Amino acid sequence: MADTNDTAAATAASGGSDQQQPTRKRFQKRTLSAEYLQEDYEQNTLGATAGFFCAIWAGWLMGEHFSSTFTTFDYPDLDKDGQYHFGGKDIALVVLITSKLLFVRAGLFRYVLRPLLRCLGVQSFERQQGMAEHVYTGLVYLASAISAAYFVGWPRLDSLGLESLWSGASLDEGVSTEFKVFVLGQCALRLAELVAVFIEDENRPGYYRRIAIHYLVAGVLACAGLLGQAKFAGLVVLAIDLPTVIAAVSGVSSALSVCLHKFMNVVAGGIAALSTLVVLPSLVYVSARCGSLADTRQENNILATNSLLTTPMSSNSNTASSDGTTGTGAAASWQDTIESKLNSIVSIKFIRPFTFETENRGTSQATGFIVDANNGIILTNRHVVSAGPVVARAIFNNHEEIELKAIYRDPIHDFGFFKFDPALIKHTKLEEIELYPEGAKVGVDIRVIGNDAGQKVSILASSISLIDRNVPRLGDMTYNDSNTFYIQASTNGTGGSSGSPMINIAGQAVAIVSAGLTKASTDLYLPLDRVKCVLESIQAQTEVKRGTIQTTFEYRSYDEVRRLGVSDTVENNVRQDVPGGVGMMVVKTVLPDGPGHIAGLEEGDVLYRINGKTVAHFVLLEELLDGNVDQTLDMTVIRGKTSKDVQVSVQNLHALEPSQMLQVGGTTMTNLSFQLANHYRVPATGVIANWLFCILEEPIAIKPYVLKSINGKAVANITQVIDVIKTIGNNECVPVKYFHISEYYNNCLIDGSIKISHLWNQVALYTRNDCSGLWDRESITDLPPARDIEPTNVVFPVIKNADVAKLQDVVHSIVKVKCMIPIFIEGNVNRINAGYGAIIDAERGLVVVGRETVASTASRITITIAGTAVIPAKLRFQHPTISYAIVQYDPKHIGTTKVQAIKLSEKALEAGDSIRMLAMSKYETPVCLNAQVTNILPVETTSFEPPRWRSINVEVAQLDNPTAANYGFGIIVDENGDAQALWLEYIKAKKAMGVGGLPVQALVPALRALQRDEEPEPRSLKVEITPITIVKARQAGLSNERSNELQSTASTRSQLYQIKRVEALSKAKGVLQELDIVVSINGKLVRTLEDFDAQFTNPTLEIVVLRDSQEHTLQVETTESKQEVGKVVCWAGALFHAPHKTVLQQSTTVPSGVYCADVVLSSYSYENGMVEGHWVTHVNDVATPDIDSFERAVNACQDNEYVRVKIISSKAKPNVLTIKMCYHYWPTRTLVKDQESAEGWRYI
Repeated sequence: MADTNDTAAATAASGGSDQQQPTRKRFQKRTLSAEYLQEDYEQNTLGATAGFFCAIWAGWLMGEHFSSTFTTFDYPDLDKDGQYHFGGKDIALVVLITSKLLFVRAGLFRYVLRPLLRCLGVQSFERQQGMAEHVYTGLVYLASAISAAYFVGWPRLDSLGLESLWSGASLDEGVSTEFKVFVLGQCALRLAELVAVFIEDENRPGYYRRIAIHYLVAGVLACAGLLGQAKFAGLVVLAIDLPTVIAAVSGVSSALSVCLHKFMNVVAGGIAALSTLVVLPSLVYVSARCGSLADTRQENNILATNSLLTTPMSSNSNTASSDGTTGTGAAASWQDTIESKLNSIVSIKFIRPFTFETENRGTSQATGFIVDANNGIILTNRHVVSAGPVVARAIFNNHEEIELKAIYRDPIHDFGFFKFDPALIKHTKLEEIELYPEGAKVGVDIRVIGNDAGQKVSILASSISLIDRNVPRLGDMTYNDSNTFYIQASTNGTGGSSGSPMINIAGQAVAIVSAGLTKASTDLYLPLDRVKCVLESIQAQTEVKRGTIQTTFEYRSYDEVRRLGVSDTVENNVRQDVPGGVGMMVVKTVLPDGPGHIAGLEEGDVLYRINGKTVAHFVLLEELLDGNVDQTLDMTVIRGKTSKDVQVSVQNLHALEPSQMLQVGGTTMTNLSFQLANHYRVPATGVIANWLFCILEEPIAIKPYVLKSINGKAVANITQVIDVIKTIGNNECVPVKYFHISEYYNNCLIDGSIKISHLWNQVALYTRNDCSGLWDRESITDLPPARDIEPTNVVFPVIKNADVAKLQDVVHSIVKVKCMIPIFIEGNVNRINAGYGAIIDAERGLVVVGRETVASTASRITITIAGTAVIPAKLRFQHPTISYAIVQYDPKHIGTTKVQAIKLSEKALEAGDSIRMLAMSKYETPVCLNAQVTNILPVETTSFEPPRWRSINVEVAQLDNPTAANYGFGIIVDENGDAQALWLEYIKAKKAMGVGGLPVQALVPALRALQRDEEPEPRSLKVEITPITIVKARQAGLSNERSNELQSTASTRSQLYQIKRVEALSKAKGVLQELDIVVSINGKLVRTLEDFDAQFTNPTLEIVVLRDSQEHTLQVETTESKQEVGKVVCWAGALFHAPHKTVLQQSTTVPSGVYCADVVLSSYSYENGMVEGHWVTHVNDVATPDIDSFERAVNACQDNEYVRVKIISSKAKPNVLTIKMCYHYWPTRTLVKDQESAEGWRYI
């Protein structure tokens, strides 16, 4: 800003007396110096200054070492609306502009203004300089004032088409392009003028005043830019520049100029005082917000787990914040925001006890955040709160834990609410996060804080990229949202982040994590519009209304809906009524028999208006549906090129969601939900059954099925299912018809049969209780008892081939055996096994079957005779080491059916024997095979982890007919039709089966005991043996004399047997050792497995073993082979019993008499680390050496408390687990074996 007093002073000095001549000369010298300096402005001072600024700018851009504080905060555009932020590199830009202005100013004065004034007759340099300053000042500051007037809003320049900027911006908002250019230009202008003033004579009038004004104005504008105060910045510039312009225009009048300058001095003084009041607090505020973050460049990784700050980095190393600021202030703001919200975000651990609707049972973890601290309300996803029963707890950032109860789950959108008691929180200051759905805008910088990838606190950073994405399709038989937009951002979240808040820098939640794309880093977020409305209803304790017309819409762009028939007029109206929109909503799905279907809506209809309102957004659509439950809506849709008006009734959406669940053993049944009906486009009626295979008599895939009828009666809801079940007797087999929901339109109806056991398949009805958060259980006990089985007469198929007609009696002995295993004990892993067996005693109904078919003592066994009569059977005996079992049926159930028992041959099979094998095809027709025995070989099996039963110490016959390997059961007979061996299946390795012919002589001891009405309890050494060659025995130290003696013994095999394992707790443990080579038993050399048969009848054996190259004679006691598992304790979702034989075989020590046999995946036991194969030694510091002491200890545990359980793993590693008790879903119960009961077991 030029000072007109300077010219007047120069004129007065030139006209003085002689006494003033020296002074005048000195002044002339200074004037000439100033003229010289002005003439060479660009080569000297201005050039040096501009060069200095350019060097700073170049160094900044090239090395970014000038200030590590600012280099990370040059943010790019934030969104498509032109919102910008100020950054540290803007300082470099201001320096560059300042240097350019200095060059331009010097050029204007030297080459334009002064030559022009010289042409107009102004010859004096002082006059030229003064007039040039007037012209330059007037033009520059007039343009500055005009630009400032735009931001002040006066005069009204909006008519020019420029968007008016509000004046109440905050640090969290972006600024427009115009305002950023304005601030940068003004700061550069003031700095250029400040440099120009600096090079003048300090004695020139107004020197220090002008320096102060330029300095203060530049500081005020910089702070106004950082704070987004556009209107204030404009007012400051107007207050300074308007008087300057007037003074410049009036520069021809010195008197007027002096008056104006005095007035301007007063105004400038006031502005300076006010500016000081603004600048100082602003600098303090900005400094506090900016802080010092010199190390923020190390925090580029936005996926850093457990970090408290992450800063997103763009491709050009620029970063941005949503508050309109740059530099360290933005980072400090994010740090403050995150730290203030950590106590509001919780990690949620939850368990679904049952499979319900689309949600499988199991344990998982997620995230939630407090939205009402006073009432203890936590927002998370619907698939976390769950549509069915759930138990959950929240863990705060300081690891304080609190129980949660589910109070709301939305019928269609992926959100729900848990509640906790704030009075129980002792160590956490509860803070809530405000729901701000309006803040979801494209480009907004966000943070996602949650339990990502199982980490309790993980912070992911990104920016919103889409806010109008259609809902994703997440797959079949899983949760799928509808009738809403989804928000998209690239945060690359993983499991556990569900329910995490998407927060802005103000700490407000603008969306909630819902899903992610597996093949991209994109995550999808649910908007909070409906969430906020539902929360307000819950807080007001009013009914949450959710309406539906059973119709799904999707959003399509204008170019698409035009192809569907939308006219230009309709499009123009929608664009005018819904500014900013890019499309309209189109009907995607109309459920059969729903209100939309009844009203006449069709797929492809374009929604135009509802009740006279233009509807082109899901928010308004849902507001209208929720606000008109049980009422009608007038809808206008575009179909083709015509407009169609319909009236549609709005249903209560909550009424379409199941609130009851019927449990029948492991099967759960619910009314078909709107969620599934909508996904598969089927009528929202019927009963869906999960885990139906638990009561079906045939194996099926583990997926939900829709029940059509039970026992010939149609079922459309849970009430009808209960009525039918109350007519079915215990273990009565009744027909059922069902289909998979995806096959609704393919007419793929399946018929089968179910059998409901009152012991294994207890019936209970669960009803949702949102007050307690539990599902209240009501046992259904008024069920009819078992009905008497009517005898069935059966005719066996006839073999017409005369060559094998003698095998007809053998066919009459083969029956089909099916085994349903309701609980997994003794290492069993299969629920349904089926195979064939042979009757070995028709009078007593004894049937021999492979042990792989009847694998568990807790089994529900049925026998099918000739594919016609199905009768129940009981397990009577399982051989401890050989792959066979004996079951028994009641002969009176088959009436006069002529069954035959197989005749056991006394002749043992030998290699080279020609045999015939009778088996059954998959169509249950007899198959006869001719074969030759190739060899008699020992069964080779591998150990399993966890241990499960396997066949050991047995040899089986191998046949040369490869077709025999296709059959899991057969009877090998000689030429007379007598059975020499049973063709049985045995497990070799995991998922690998073997077959072989078991000599029938192995059946005789157990069969004779049962025929004497005794329980077979064969004695044995309880060791596992394996054959070795004599060569290997000689290498181990076998003497020549003993070798010659063995070779002189008549035998087809040159082998001995070595002890591989000694069973723990057996009497042989500690006497016999692993790797002992058995030479003789009771004085008889051991050459074959039959030589070990003495162990079955003798309590003590004299055994000679070769150990460490020396023979030792040992007295070894045999052990009775009793059924080890007689009691099973069901506790905390796990099954415990005494260690069974296979466990003892594979264990060198037995830490306890309590063994974990199975753990339900949806239980506290599983969640807290209990797994199959653990030994339990203590419960709450009480020793549990056996199953009885364990039963007493767990019965003393209180509900809803943690129990300390000391365990030892199968690898002998001790550990202490803490398991939560929840008797509502996992009660403690005890099963004991009872041969008198129909099931062989009973609860006590």
